[in-house]
Amino acid sequence: MGIKIQGVPNPRISHEYPNATKPQFPEQRSKLGRARPPEASPRKQDIDESLNILREAFRMFNRRLKFSVNEEIDRVVVKVVEGTTDKVIKEIPPEEIQKLVARIRETIGILFDEEI
Repeated sequence: MGIKIQGVPNPRISHEYPNATKPQFPEQRSKLGRARPPEASPRKQDIDESLNILREAFRMFNRRLKFSVNEEIDRVVVKVVEGTTDKVIKEIPPEEIQKLVARIRETIGILFDEEI
């Protein structure tokens, strides 16, 4: 049942696009199993330049950015901090989400002994 429009694929019928569910770049997967396109690693100089631009933009609003890596979940954490009081205004990803991801990884580690 439904209307067939010429040139518009039906997502329910997999034979129209047999590669639709296959990863585009299976040789490069992230830790969560999602395919990533091949790309050159950004140069440290480019990253530093971008960070300086961000810091200057936030300084105009009396805010600072603090970057760190949460080793437990292997993710970058960004904190927006009040410039005068050093109070954390925003944390990306939020602390609750970081804890949730860590618990999920721990649970997966308990359920599965091997990584393929």
